[in-house]
Order: sequence, then C-alpha cells, then structure tokens
Amino acid sequence: MPIERRTAYSTATSAYVFTVVLCGALVIWVSAIQLFSSWDQIPEYRIQWLALVALTIASGLLPVTLSVTTTHVGISISETFVIAGTLLFGRPGGTVLVLLDALFISVYLLWSKGLRWQPLLFNLTAPPLSIWIASGVAGIQPLFRTAAPFDSYFLLQLTAFTTLYFLINTWLITIALSLQQRASPWGLWWKHFRELLLNYTAGGSIAALLVYNTREIRPEFVLAIFPLLIVMFLTYSWANKRVEVERERNIELNRVFLSTVEALALAIDAKDQVTHGHIRRVQRYTMALAQALGVTDEKQLDAIRAAALLHDTGKLAVPEYILNKPGPLTAAEFDRMKVHASVGADILKSINFPYPVEPIVRHHHENWDGSGYPAGLKGQEIPIGARILSVVDCYDALTSDRPYRPRYPRAHAEQVLRERSGFWYDPWVINGFLAILDQLEVEEERAEPQGQVVRILAPAQAITATTAEEREFNELRRELPLATSVPSAGEILFRHLRRVIPLANMTVFLARQTNDLAVAVSIGVGTSAIEGLRIGMGERISGWVLAHRQAVVNSNAALELGPIARTFTTPLRYALSVPLLDGPNLPMGVLTCYGTEPFEVDHRRILESSATLFAACLNSGVRAGDAPLLMQDSTGARVH
Repeated sequence: MPIERRTAYSTATSAYVFTVVLCGALVIWVSAIQLFSSWDQIPEYRIQWLALVALTIASGLLPVTLSVTTTHVGISISETFVIAGTLLFGRPGGTVLVLLDALFISVYLLWSKGLRWQPLLFNLTAPPLSIWIASGVAGIQPLFRTAAPFDSYFLLQLTAFTTLYFLINTWLITIALSLQQRASPWGLWWKHFRELLLNYTAGGSIAALLVYNTREIRPEFVLAIFPLLIVMFLTYSWANKRVEVERERNIELNRVFLSTVEALALAIDAKDQVTHGHIRRVQRYTMALAQALGVTDEKQLDAIRAAALLHDTGKLAVPEYILNKPGPLTAAEFDRMKVHASVGADILKSINFPYPVEPIVRHHHENWDGSGYPAGLKGQEIPIGARILSVVDCYDALTSDRPYRPRYPRAHAEQVLRERSGFWYDPWVINGFLAILDQLEVEEERAEPQGQVVRILAPAQAITATTAEEREFNELRRELPLATSVPSAGEILFRHLRRVIPLANMTVFLARQTNDLAVAVSIGVGTSAIEGLRIGMGERISGWVLAHRQAVVNSNAALELGPIARTFTTPLRYALSVPLLDGPNLPMGVLTCYGTEPFEVDHRRILESSATLFAACLNSGVRAGDAPLLMQDSTGARVH
C-alpha cells in the first residue's frame, strides 16, 4: 500500500520516515539473504518463486488509488499473491515479494503523480517491514517445506497474519499522515483505512485456496481464481469511484456553501461604507496566517475561512450612527457596539455549520489577558481561530481610513500590534503575522483577477450607494426643518447631495412675480457667475423645467450658463434639473445641479426626492430675516 504526498515533510515526519526506512531496509537485507540461499536446495523453488513474482507484478499494474486529503494511497489485487508467497516461502519470501510489489506500484505513482524521494523510500520499506513482523508473530511456516493440514489452527494463523499485516501496514501510513497533517491518527485511520480490511481478508482467502492443497503455483488454479481477482478489483474500483464522486460532490457543495456565505458577508460589508472591502482582506490574511502557524485540519480551516467572512454579521444590530460616528464612542455607545460579537455568533449558531464557526465569531474580541468581551476568556481559553482573526482584524482596522482617524502607516500599525502583544493578543500569533506580512502585501496586489473584482463589487457598490443615500436622507429630514433661511437650507442640501451625486455646483432658482426665475442659492464652482442669473419662463434649461414640470438629465450646461461654463477651474459640462413643486402642479422653482461627469438615472431620483424635502421645508417656515421668503398674491402667483 504505497503512499504518495507532494508537500514537504515536517521534521517529525522525516524522523519517523527515516526510522521506518532503516528498519525496513534491515529486514529486506536479512530476508533476501535467507530467500536466495535456499534456491539451490530445492530445484522447483526458483520456478515457483519466479511465477509468483510475475503474477505479483502483473496484478500490481492495476492499482486503485485512494485519496486521503492531499495524499494518495494505492492498493491492488497483488496482495493476494504477496500473501500466497508468504504462505509458500515463509517470512523471507513474503518480505522480498512485497518489496517487488511496492517497487512497481511506486514506479506507477512516480510516473503518474510525481513521487518524491521520501515517500518513495517509505513505500519500498514499510510494506516489507509490515509483512515481516506480521508473519513472524503469526508463526507462518513455509508450506513448500511442510505438510501441515488445512485445519482450524492453520485458519487461525492465516487470520492472525492477514489481520496483523493489515493493521501494521495501515498504521505505519496513518502515523506518517498524522505527523504531517497534525491530525488525529485514529480519526485518519477510521475514516480512510478501516474498510481496507475486506481487501486483505479476501486476498488471504484466495491465496490459501491457490497454494494450500498443491503447495505450488499451478496455471489451472490461477485461471480458476482469476475471475475472483477481477471481480475483487472491479468491485473495489467501482466503490472507490463512487467515493470519489461523492467527495467531489461534497467539495462542490462546500464551495457553493462558502460562496453563499461570502455573498452574504459582502452584502453586510457593503452596508458599512467605512469598512468596505474589510472582510475580504481579513479573510485572505487570516487564512494565510492560519496556515503559516501550522493549522492543517480541514474543518478548522473551513471554520476560520467562514468566520473571517462573517465576523461582523452582528453589526446589523448596531445603529449606523454608532458604526460611522466621526469621533470616540461614549461608554454607552461602546456597550452597544460590543453586542455585535454575541449577536453575530447567535445568528450563525442557527445555521448549524459543519465546522465550529460560532465560537470564533463569538470570541474574536476576547483579549489575551482576559479583559476582552463577551466572555472575558484569556490565554489558551480563546479558540485559536479567534486569536488569529483578532490580530488580522486589528491590523486591517489600523491600516484603513475610519471616521475618527485616517489610516495608520504600516510601521505604526506594526508598533501598535507589538505594544498589545501579551495584553490584547497572543504573542505567538503576533510574531507569526509580522513574519509573513511582506508576503501578504505582495499577494494582496494580485489577489483576484480584475474581472472577478468587477463582478463582486458591482452589487456591493449598489448596496453601499443605497446605504449612503438612506443615511443622507435621514439626516436631511432631521436638519432641513432647523434651517432659518433659504441660504442655510441650501447649504444643508448641498452638503448632503454632494456625498451621493457627483455635482460641482448646486443652484436653487425660485419663481418671481415677474414670471421668471432668480437665483436664491448657488453653492460650489462658478457661484459668482451664476448668482446674478435671471431666466425667463420656458427659457434655457431651468426655465424649460419650470414651464413643463419635467426633469432634464445631462443637458449641456452651456445652454444655461453660456460658454463660461467650461472656463471654470472645474468645467461644468452637464446639467441635472428638477422642478420644485408645491403640490403636484404648482411650481415654486427649480433645483439644478451642474457637474463635469454625466449624471445617472439614480441621481435624478435622488434629486427629485431631495427637491420634495426642500420644497416642504420652504413651505413650513424657512424665513429670510423676519419676513416669509415666498408668498402668494391674490391670483395665486408666487412672489419672491
């Protein structure tokens, strides 16, 4: 049962492999001397031996390769002839025969999988060592020289030998895998090797039928058992293919599952403009750090991968004014912020992940000295995934712009992490992170193909824009009623609009009794040239909008402002204009924005909604000095 692995061996694994290779080489040397010294004693010995060698090599050319995570284990029906050779020629014959079997399977893996020298030597020595120990413990005597009856004692010997050979061979491999993968040896053996006992048992039964009565290899017996061997091979091959299909299916389901989780996390991330892109960086850095620190268990890695994406889920329960507050949080606000760890964990707990995501999310704000939240865990009590995530989360926060401070340079962020080492964060994790930071930043530059970035960011940007729009409208509803004049109301409107619309100038035109429009407020580029503008009803852009009660999008700004529009420091090329209405049909004026870049359909919708708020504000008591700015005469006309 050769083993193939492409990743580098750890120190412990290398020491173990060296020990097995040394012991295996010794028993091969001793067995070869004992076997070949007997060739001249019995003439038929050589012929029978060569026949077994041929059968073993031929059957070994049809291996079934089992995948054990990143490792491949090969089995074949040649076990039947290896056991037959042990029964016929004793311990030396079986040891040398299984060496030849392992050699040819290793050559196959070398050609098809690119076998390296360490697993190659292990493959060549572990099976001979296994069969040498098993046959010695079971007391197998060569049938070629004895006339032992086919009785219960022989069956007991055969059972003991086959079982011991299976256990020793599989456990030699299991220990190597557990050392390299830092996984539970019992878990690996039970999951991947226990069912192989059937292969060994069937091989032992067929081998006994082949050689016991005749004490030699006869062609007619080989032909008789050939169908059984083919059925055994096809059955195991078919079963292995089903396992591989199921494994691929599980991998695909897990990929879809993680993609769904990632989409949800990106939606949550996009809701928070300040930390946009935060979780994707945290996920990449967290996974790289976990692997650098030696975390190899697949379930643990999957848990860390999902937790890195979903660790801020609980922020859905934190008000936006706290998340985006441009200053330090009060004690009460910080208490509210702290609930996001527990809320996020409780949400994820209901999903029933197949790996421990919830503890990582719940405890990623615990501190090494026990001063964190929500449970006050300290030291090794904190899950390893949470300790890794907290360091990466902190570094990304330090090197990102926040409402209360600009981003820190890398050197400053590293210094902060060192200062918090041993207090807030695990020193071992800090040291591991700083050691790979150069590599992480290089990989970050080529993290994703540009096309994939566009596909991911398009919906995220839509969510971000919607969140920003909602925030600005909420603030507009709160601030506009506090304005005491049209200019102050205009300043409030401009301040919020420019965060969601790419405008360079905003001008409010109000209708006058003389049936034209006059500038009430102009803020931004070109204000001095726009303030004295008078526009007749139906003329230019704003006059047409007032006369027809319809919006105009991306008209040429020069039609309104003249050639001077393109001479400003920031050229005004496009105009977006919507009517200010008092009710459905009665015009009060026009709200017009000018910009360098074209406006979009969403910008029109935002401006129309803002115009409705602004018109309501004018009617509800905005005053110029002590007198109402807008009045109606007896005919219903607006008076400025």
